[in-house]
Amino acid sequence: MQDALSKVAGVFEVVSVSQDTNTAVVKVPRGKIAAEALVKAVESVEGRNFTAAVIEEVVLSVTGMT
Repeated sequence: MQDALSKVAGVFEVVSVSQDTNTAVVKVPRGKIAAEALVKAVESVEGRNFTAAVIEEVVLSVTGMT
C-alpha cells in the first residue's frame, strides 16, 4: 500500500501505514491532490481487497509559537 500511495502524483511523503489502526498518513499539498486519488490508489493494489475512506482531511502546520 505504501508503494501505491507514494506513486500518486504530488504526494510529498507516506508518513506511516499501520495495520494495527488500519490507517495511512500521507503528506500532500493542500488542494493539489483529490482525496479520491489516494482512495483509488489504495483500492487498486493488486492481490489485495483493500477498501479506503478519508477520515481526516486537515492537519495544520503552525510555526512561530513559543
